[in-house]
Amino acid sequence: MKESEKNIPVVPKGLVLTFVLVTILFPLWGFANDITNPMVAAFKNILLISNFESSLVQAAFYGGYALMAIPAAIFIKKYSYKKGVLIGLALYSLACLMFIPSGMAMSYPLFLLSYLVMTSGLSFLETTANPYILSMGDERTATRRLNLSQAFNPMGSITGMFVASMFILAALDGTSESGRRQMKELADNGTPVHLQEVNAQLSAVADLTAVTSEPGWQDSKKLLKKASALAGAVQSGTFLLDNKNASEADAIQTAVAAQPKGNKFKAAIEAVAVVMQVREQPAPTEAEAQRNALFVDGRGLELTLALNEEAPLLAKANDAKWNAAEKSLAQATAPAAEINVAMNSENAAAMAAIPGLLAGVKTELEAAKTALEAIPSASLQAHQQAAVGNLAKIQKSDLNIVSMPYALMGGFLILVLGLFAWKLPKTTKGEHAGDGGGLDLGGTLRRLFHNKAYLEGVVAQTFYVGAQIMCWTFIVQYGESQLGLSKSTAQNCNILAMIIFVSSRFVCTFLMHYISSGALLSLLASGAILLTTGAIFVEGYAGLYCLIGVSACMSLMFPTIYGIALEGLGDDAKLGSAGLILAIGGGCIMTPLQGRIIDLPAFDLGFMELASVRASFALPLICFIVIMLYGWRTFKVHHAEK
Repeated sequence: MKESEKNIPVVPKGLVLTFVLVTILFPLWGFANDITNPMVAAFKNILLISNFESSLVQAAFYGGYALMAIPAAIFIKKYSYKKGVLIGLALYSLACLMFIPSGMAMSYPLFLLSYLVMTSGLSFLETTANPYILSMGDERTATRRLNLSQAFNPMGSITGMFVASMFILAALDGTSESGRRQMKELADNGTPVHLQEVNAQLSAVADLTAVTSEPGWQDSKKLLKKASALAGAVQSGTFLLDNKNASEADAIQTAVAAQPKGNKFKAAIEAVAVVMQVREQPAPTEAEAQRNALFVDGRGLELTLALNEEAPLLAKANDAKWNAAEKSLAQATAPAAEINVAMNSENAAAMAAIPGLLAGVKTELEAAKTALEAIPSASLQAHQQAAVGNLAKIQKSDLNIVSMPYALMGGFLILVLGLFAWKLPKTTKGEHAGDGGGLDLGGTLRRLFHNKAYLEGVVAQTFYVGAQIMCWTFIVQYGESQLGLSKSTAQNCNILAMIIFVSSRFVCTFLMHYISSGALLSLLASGAILLTTGAIFVEGYAGLYCLIGVSACMSLMFPTIYGIALEGLGDDAKLGSAGLILAIGGGCIMTPLQGRIIDLPAFDLGFMELASVRASFALPLICFIVIMLYGWRTFKVHHAEK
C-alpha cells in the first residue's frame, strides 16, 4: 500500500449508515447460498434421484444469476441502487415463500423454479450491492471497502449451514437412502425386498469373482483391498437374509428409539471433534451394541425389520417356494462367512479355496432367486400399496422440513424490505454523475470488452464460484462415501470449513496492506491447488482435512477478483459488475458436471482405484489453476501496463 493511501478513510463519515445497511445484504445472500448447498444431498435422499439430478438444485440456483445479472445492471444504471435493492429483496422473499406450495405439491420442478426466482433476486442484490459499496468513498480504498463488507458474508453462510445441519438434515426421517430405494422398487414394480437383496448379493458375488479372477490379485494391494470389502459385504448380506436373530429386531428397534436424544448442538460439536480426532469415538450404548452385534449396524436392523414384515406374506402366497428360498439362503451363509475369513487370513491355501466357495454361494443365491420369482406378485398387492403410502408420507414430511426454514426467511425478508424502503437514501453522491442516468450500453460494452483485466476477471470469477460451490456442496458426499459420516456430521464439517473461511478472510484482508491483490490471489490459489490434490489422492481423514482446508485459501478470492476486475471502471462498474455476477453462473454448469462424475464407477488409475467422488474434485483443481494464472497476470502484466 502507498503511504499516501494510509490516511484515506475506508468509509467516509457521511456514508456510514448507508454502508452498514448495504453490508447487511451480504450475510443475507450468504445464508441463501449455504443453506442451499447441502440441499443437493437432501433432495437426492428424499426424492431418490441421481447426484446429477439433485445437483440441478445448484443449476437452478446459480442459473438465476446468469439470467438476471445483465437486466439488473441495466436497471440500476437507468434508475438507482436503492430500487435495485428493493426489487432484489422482493424477489428473494417471494421465492422463499414459494417453498410452501412446493413442499405441499411434492414437486421437484417447483422447488427448482423457487431457487431460480430466489437467485434472480439475489442477482439484483449482488449486482447492486458490490458496486454500491465500491462507490462509497475514494476509489483507492474501494477493494478494501468491498473486502470489509464481504467479510460479513460468511456470517450468513455459517447461519445457513447451521440451519441446514441442525434443523433440516438432522430432522429428516431416519430411513436410509438404500431403504427408501427398496421401498420405491417395491412400490413401483412390486419387487419384494427379499428378491432385491438377493439380486444385490448376486451382484456383489459377481464383482468379487471378477476381482479374484485377476492374475496375482493376492499380491496387489488395490485388488486385495477391493476383494476384502466385497467379501465383507457378501458375508453381512447373506447373514441378514438368514438372520437367526430376526425375531429380536422389534425389541432392539424399540430400545434404540427409546434412548434419550440429548442436545443436538452438543452432539454436533462432539461429532466434529471425533472427525477432527481430538475426541475418542463414543462407545455405543447398550442398545446400540446389541443392535450392532445382532444386525451388523443400523442399516442391518432397518433391513431386518423390512424382511420380517415381508416374510409371512411370501410364505402365505406360496409356502413351498418360500421354504425353498429360505433353505437356499441358509445354505449360502456358511460359505459366505468362510470367504470373508479366508480373505483376511493371509493364508495361501485358504485364499485358493475362495473361487470354489464363491461358486457355491452363487448357486444357492440363484436358487433362492428362482424360488422368490416364482411367488406370484399379485399376492403382495396390499404390501405394495402400503409401501407407496409409507414412502409418500416420508417424502412429504421431509419436504415440509426442507421448506420451513425458507418460508420463515421469506417472512423475515419482508420486514427487511420495509426497513430498506424507509432508511436507504434514494440516491448516493456521485450516482449517475455526468450522464443524468443515461444508458450508453454500446459504449460501455465496447470499453469493457477492450479491458483485458476485466475480461480475465470474469473468467476467473466463473471458475472461482464453480470451485467454491463444488467444494462446499460435495463435502457431504465425500464424508458419507469415504468416511461413513452421516449427512449432518459431514455438513458440520462444512461449518468448520466456513469458520476457517471467515477467520482467513480477516487475516487476508489485513495482509492486503502489505501484499498486492494479484500476488495474494496467486498465493491463495497455489495453496488451494495443493490442498485439492490432497483431497483427491490422500485417503482417510487426512483427505477430508485437505478439503476443509481449501476454504482458508478461498476466503478472499471472490472480493479480490471483483475489486481487481472493476478497478478504474468508474460508472462502467455498474454494467461491469453484472458481468462478474453473471460469472456466478459458473456454479450452475460445474456442479451438475461434478455430480455426473460422482455417479460414475470408480476410476482405475493402475497404481490405485480412485473413488468417483474423489476424482470429481479434479474439476475444482482445474478452477484453482485458472485463478492462480489470473493472479499472476494481475501483478506481472496488468499492473505493469497501468
